Amino acid sequence: MAITGGYISVQGIKTYYETNNGPHNPKGTIVCLHTAGRESRQYHGMMELFADKYNMVAFDMPAHGKSWPLPGNVGISDYKAYGKFVWDFIQAMKIDDPIIIGCSVGGNMVYHIAETYPVKAMVSMQGSPCIKAMGTAYGTTVDLLDNPYVSCQHSHWDFSESLCGTKCPPEAHDFIMWGVCQECGRAKKSDLSIYNNYDVTAELGQITCPCLLIRGEDDWNVPEHYYHTAIEGMTNAQRVVFEKVPGYGHFIIVEAPEVVCGLIDQFLQAE
Repeated sequence: MAITGGYISVQGIKTYYETNNGPHNPKGTIVCLHTAGRESRQYHGMMELFADKYNMVAFDMPAHGKSWPLPGNVGISDYKAYGKFVWDFIQAMKIDDPIIIGCSVGGNMVYHIAETYPVKAMVSMQGSPCIKAMGTAYGTTVDLLDNPYVSCQHSHWDFSESLCGTKCPPEAHDFIMWGVCQECGRAKKSDLSIYNNYDVTAELGQITCPCLLIRGEDDWNVPEHYYHTAIEGMTNAQRVVFEKVPGYGHFIIVEAPEVVCGLIDQFLQAE
């Protein structure tokens, strides 16, 4: 099965994207947002599994993977600018009725995108509409990510490994940790600057599309009660489904793509 890549200009930034060239989905194309500091390859497993069922498009945010950075060699550090870039990418790709899915910071951002833009559906994995009030404060860690005396790769090795689930297959674990080795401190800093100051709970009532929330239960960084806070706020959503997956963690899209694909397929088929 071929996963093909290409470049498109978004806001003047040379942006890399990949697609599984799947069949047209009358409910919309699935657009995928990667985790903090990483890139679109995290979705290869899902793209392969969905090749005969759904068209999927994953892309690298500015300064990540194969995408060019913003002027000054930086990434996007404001969540509204992040959401606008995602929507401009969708428009540039001429994607109708997008189904927006994301994990980690991407799982956070889909709330804002669904609040602000006309998406067909959203899927949040290991995400929350509010991080600042959670007490998940990276503080000095974020400031040091771009310090010449700090190695982003070495300083985040144990942290990233602790987020993997007990059922994470060895090959998935290796890929996740290889992602740590390839992280750019400046790109990771831009993502965690968003992650550490994120709060869109006041706008949750603006979400009207169907919403699927998936939680790998071994992820200590995003406890279950954060999901319940989101569900309580999405009072106008057409439908909200919450699925818990034992044994998997923060990188569930890499750890268990077959499980995630099954849940997403079930969710979309019910529409």
